[in-house]
Amino acid sequence: MQIKLTQDLVCGPDTCLIGEEYEAVLILPRSTTVEFVANSGRKIRAFSYEYVKVTSETSS
Repeated sequence: MQIKLTQDLVCGPDTCLIGEEYEAVLILPRSTTVEFVANSGRKIRAFSYEYVKVTSETSS
């Protein structure tokens, strides 16, 4: 799923900023926590209040 951050996330040396979009996966089927890969290659987790799902609009 595609997500957009609603908060800045700092994880070690990595900083992911509000508004950045990432391809993410749920860590567990019933969880709302997702995991994505930062530009450095490090895996980062975001909780449901730190992101929104990005919906793709298709036009015909």
